[in-house]
Amino acid sequence: MKRVACLAGLMLLGATVPGAQPPYTMTLIEVSKVWGSAVADYDRDGHEDLLIEGHDANDRIWYWTPGGYRPSAQVLTHSDRHGCDVADINADGLPDIYCAIGGEGGFGIGLNEMWVQQPSGQHVDRAQEMGIQDPYGRGRIPVFFDMNHDGYPDIYLTNLSTTRPDGHPNINRVFVNQGGLSFSELTTLATGAKGSKCVAKGDINVDGWDDLLVCVNKAPGHLYVNNQAGDFQELMPRPAETEWKDAKLADLNDDGRDDLLLITATNTFQVWLNSGGGRFFDTLSYQQKLPAWGESIAVGDFNRDGRRDVYVVQRDPNCETTGRDLAGDLIFFGRAGGGWVKALLPQALDGCGYLADVVDGSKILVMNGGGGWRGPSYLIEAK
Repeated sequence: MKRVACLAGLMLLGATVPGAQPPYTMTLIEVSKVWGSAVADYDRDGHEDLLIEGHDANDRIWYWTPGGYRPSAQVLTHSDRHGCDVADINADGLPDIYCAIGGEGGFGIGLNEMWVQQPSGQHVDRAQEMGIQDPYGRGRIPVFFDMNHDGYPDIYLTNLSTTRPDGHPNINRVFVNQGGLSFSELTTLATGAKGSKCVAKGDINVDGWDDLLVCVNKAPGHLYVNNQAGDFQELMPRPAETEWKDAKLADLNDDGRDDLLLITATNTFQVWLNSGGGRFFDTLSYQQKLPAWGESIAVGDFNRDGRRDVYVVQRDPNCETTGRDLAGDLIFFGRAGGGWVKALLPQALDGCGYLADVVDGSKILVMNGGGGWRGPSYLIEAK
């Protein structure tokens, strides 16, 4: 069954900004419930492939081909799958996938998955033998990062940390990779009920060690700086002392330092440039009030001009009732010499704007499904 519908030639009106920006096309990938995405070059052909994961029974990788994206023959076991992340955990050159599984509302068991890729291209779940199933956690979003700077990907796992009636811990955890064979848990400042709304890695203080960003429901997020001794220091006070709905760490001005991008609870998009010292994010460089509900941020070079751009997913507040999202998304195009040019992409798509990811550095994967509803996921790119 052909599941890729190419909408070649469909121009997203309003995408033109000063500098003769090209028109855009949209390609439908799938219609599903969505909790996250795991983008990577799984088959090592030089193009990134797509895994859109969620509660549906057909989670699978979509492989890039010259004729469009094609679904893998392997369908991952149906489970209460939430976020996944990708890394080569055993240094064999093959990308592997770690997925967080929900804990049945905090009343049951959810076994997290480590899908280790085999030379055949098949993925086999090895989470149990590697000690990273976390059965009592309400798994939300994991991120691979290098905690101890040994070159092997470690895991920071976020859980929706509600109190379980059986008393089992349901907290965020750090798992340290033991040479690609197993993982051991490390208790850190980032361990505990620390938030699960978003998570990302970066290098805030440019020391070559991975740091973490974690979003908290109804509170400001955390910025954890790796102390190179098996723990973190938290940056305080936090930029934007309000809830962070989504956040990213990315170098926006090519100075070698990761900057902080936020969507706040007041539906404001903010950029905090990294000063290189002190509290690092002391000055708000840019902010723009969003006309609709801001949901997700993706960073890439969408018009391929060599500068970083920012894609912001917006959601119509009436969408969950109508099933149609009338709120266009926004692209903030990086401008030569600094600053931004805002472009609106009007649309009236099924589903509700929920998440965005970047593919091959310049394409935008926009997911209009959510954990509680089915919706289309599109790949948007400049012609």
